[in-house]
Amino acid sequence: MNSAPLISIIVPAYNVEKYIKACLDSIIIQTYSNFEIIVINDGSTDQTKKMLNEYESNPKIRIFSQKNGGLSAARNQGLKLANGELVCFIDSDDSVKSDYLEKLVVPFFEDSGVDITVCGYQEKFENSVINHVLKSQKITGAQATEDLLIKQQDFNVLAWNKLYRKSLFTDYKIEYPVGQIHEDNLTTYKVFFHAQKIAYISDELYVYQRTHSEITKNRYSEEKTLKRLQVKEQMAIEAGQYLQDSNLKLAADVALLLSYFAFLDHAISRQIDKSHYDVYLMKTRKLASSQFKNPFLTKKLRFYLKLIHSPRGILYQIFRKITLRGYN
Repeated sequence: MNSAPLISIIVPAYNVEKYIKACLDSIIIQTYSNFEIIVINDGSTDQTKKMLNEYESNPKIRIFSQKNGGLSAARNQGLKLANGELVCFIDSDDSVKSDYLEKLVVPFFEDSGVDITVCGYQEKFENSVINHVLKSQKITGAQATEDLLIKQQDFNVLAWNKLYRKSLFTDYKIEYPVGQIHEDNLTTYKVFFHAQKIAYISDELYVYQRTHSEITKNRYSEEKTLKRLQVKEQMAIEAGQYLQDSNLKLAADVALLLSYFAFLDHAISRQIDKSHYDVYLMKTRKLASSQFKNPFLTKKLRFYLKLIHSPRGILYQIFRKITLRGYN
């Protein structure tokens, strides 16, 4: 690798007049100097474009405007325009610490097999901060893919808080699905799968800004909960197809089982309509019959599968307990 590889920072921007300045200013002061910032103004209708014009004289920043196509379309366009050997995504209402790039790039120098680095992050609310500290480690892309599919921790699934070798996207023709909510769930596992090694850094270098409107939007609603569950099911199904010729196909099968259990959990707790219980109980029973020898099953999950054909009333009580205790 080049002694100081160019890093392309892709910043999709849509109606972020309140946040874009803080975002870009946090990137400009990076201690690592060889980077370019690609801002995709995704059809903003507020003062975002006017504020971006103030940065046009900065040689490190390239600004492109397009019709509104959503976050995925903006990220995909940024990847096409990126000149760097390495790329990262920063949401335009977030910010990063000044040594964000410097610390993320180090593992690439230390080990030529590293294709992705992942850092911890801060979840910043109006009056509080939650620190998401990761365990510093280096694992294979296969192990990271397994963890992502089965454990589905946010720090693995999210597109940001990572530095990627751009060739993972270009060589394997990976794009974010346009018009899809929770697009990270349907994309990150593909990139992980093709990575040779992934290095995790404990430091919280990314600042995820939880805005008031976002918090309000994310409050419980049956429709939103149902969509989130459907995306988890979709991810598991698509991952099973994508990993068809890999041992990780079995990990995707476990992810699908867990998505079905999640539907059952939420139906029992009445967070979604109870009618989903019978639908997903049938799906679970059908899939379970082929999964007892799946090496990715935990002992507890294998035990619960053995109970899946219990009478409906007994099974309902079992799932109420599972909801409280979990599957691991």
